[in-house]
Amino acid sequence: MDRKRFQLMILYIIIGAILGTILGIGLGKVFPMLNSAVSFGFSPFTLNLVIMDLAFGITFYLNIGTVVGVILFLYLFLII
Repeated sequence: MDRKRFQLMILYIIIGAILGTILGIGLGKVFPMLNSAVSFGFSPFTLNLVIMDLAFGITFYLNIGTVVGVILFLYLFLII
C-alpha cells in the first residue's frame, strides 16, 4: 500500500469514527443501547516548567455507532 492510499485510509477511519459517534449519540435517545460508551486513554498530567505549564493526555470514547461507522467507511474505502 503506497503512502497516499494509506493516508486516505486513515482519513476514512477518522471520518467514519466521527460520523458514527454522532449517529450513535443521536440514535441513543431512541435506542439507549447505542449511547453506552467505553472510554480509555491516559489521564492528563501536567509538566510544570518554570515559565509555563504543559498538559498532556488523551482519551478515546467508543460507542456502537463509532464501531459501525469505522467498519462502514473501511468497507467504502475497500470498494473504491
